[in-house]
Amino acid sequence: MAALGAQEWQEHAALVGQVTLSWNRTVHQLLRIFIHLTGIESPLAEAIFFSPRSDSAQRRLIKDVANAVDLNASSLKDLEKIFKRLDKASTGRNLAAHMIFGICMFDPETGAWGPKVVPALPTTQDPRLAADFTAQFKSVNGQLASIYQELEEWLLRAPIPDRSWGIPPFPKYATEELKALMENEDPPNRGSVAV
Repeated sequence: MAALGAQEWQEHAALVGQVTLSWNRTVHQLLRIFIHLTGIESPLAEAIFFSPRSDSAQRRLIKDVANAVDLNASSLKDLEKIFKRLDKASTGRNLAAHMIFGICMFDPETGAWGPKVVPALPTTQDPRLAADFTAQFKSVNGQLASIYQELEEWLLRAPIPDRSWGIPPFPKYATEELKALMENEDPPNRGSVAV
């Protein structure tokens, strides 16, 4: 025999899992956009993209890269619209992922006895958590699925940025140039170096 409330808890856990997986799929799309814009491949792209520990900082990083590569205005505007929707969906995702829930055997709102998933700390819970948080989380999951698809479509039509800027010299050449500068000599001709 299953423990009282086990089914309710499993249903809640499955919904939180769906929201979390939908969020993670969307973050993967953001990594793909970062790779598209920079031309840097993984695992180096992953190391750079995931070095900011917050999701919002990763989105700002993409915006900064998009501006640095001079992404066309239309593509940038489309991306910013998607990011605004993602910012809004992030609230629901954070509530699903970080709120503490438990099982209550009595519902004081209805006066009914029976297992029910409830916020475990009702006096300190985030006021953005809806009374019907199940519907709230289902809605967030749907929003994230839609955003994922929009990001996929954005990737399919986004132009490859012009990456015509020069690259820094290789370290051995940089060493030679710096040594020559320190000795007040003309550096070897390896291209222009901004100091």
